[in-house]
Amino acid sequence: MNKVKDNTSYKIFYDQKNNFGQKEFQSIDLKKKIIKKILIIKWGGMGDIIISTAIIEDILKSFPNAKVDINTLPQWQIIFKNHLGINKIWGSKNKKGINTLIHLYKWIKIVKMSNYDLIIDLQTNDRSRIYLSVLKLLSNKIKYIIGNHAVKPYSIFPKTRIKITNPFQMMQRTINSIGIKSNTFSPKIYTSKKDSVSSKSILKGNFLKKNNFVVLICGSNKRGKNKRWGAKNFNSLADLIKKKFKYKSVLIGGPDDINECLSISKKDKTIINLCNKTNLIELIEIFSNARFIISNDTGTAHLASSTKTPMIVITGPTDPKKVKPFGKKILAVQANSKDMNGVTPADILYNIIKIL
Repeated sequence: MNKVKDNTSYKIFYDQKNNFGQKEFQSIDLKKKIIKKILIIKWGGMGDIIISTAIIEDILKSFPNAKVDINTLPQWQIIFKNHLGINKIWGSKNKKGINTLIHLYKWIKIVKMSNYDLIIDLQTNDRSRIYLSVLKLLSNKIKYIIGNHAVKPYSIFPKTRIKITNPFQMMQRTINSIGIKSNTFSPKIYTSKKDSVSSKSILKGNFLKKNNFVVLICGSNKRGKNKRWGAKNFNSLADLIKKKFKYKSVLIGGPDDINECLSISKKDKTIINLCNKTNLIELIEIFSNARFIISNDTGTAHLASSTKTPMIVITGPTDPKKVKPFGKKILAVQANSKDMNGVTPADILYNIIKIL
């Protein structure tokens, strides 16, 4: 990640340069093999899932004649629902989900019956490795299994094992190792006509037109409250934006963000609160119509990066080199102290002016 500004209070980060090449990691070219059916595993949080859509796009383009299934959590299946290149999206409907032995049994049964030629584990955590290890013990039919790290039970490892910490680059290396070139860098999420009509209805109902509003993503998941810039800062920023640009401010968030958004909107009745009033796909058109976006370090920021709208992501304790969404007009801002209050609303306003 290239640091472009370092003053007494905060740093700004642009996109990380990708110095790796496909040939550096390629140990086999599976595009030359007969691959009829592929399973992609991705169970993580929303941000991780959205980042992976760029990698999945490259996989689909590299195996145009293969049937590709996605195994993900139920709440993220909406992200893939409009992709015509995906054969099937499946995952546990059980509330306890992947934590149960019953789920393991059912998962292995489905995978064995599906006769996959290739499994790509983009999750690569202890649980997915346990699942695949048990699968290998019970079935030798699946010849090719790869993951984001060169460990068991994977059957293909990258030729060069350079230490990589950025999750997107890890997934790039994974597909590079089987001969797939990384060409897609922004999240690739497809919308339908129905989604577009619904989004436009939300915009019209709130008197929002192209470029007459800004989006504030002020929340985070319930386990990441230390990654929130805070209601007071967002209120101050909304006031500065209103005075400087005359733009409306729109709050976006999910169930974990309801109280934070209410706290902000109650102090300023001109702020439009759409928290928990949209689905993920509807948000894409809302983001596309915004003049710019200000966000905490949260999964929704990665969804916003699938559009061309300029964005500033305010990071706290997390490393911008790992969490910043890719994009030419996307900046990550971090206080030198890593205390999010070290970045002021005035600092954000100054950088908004720079990227517009």
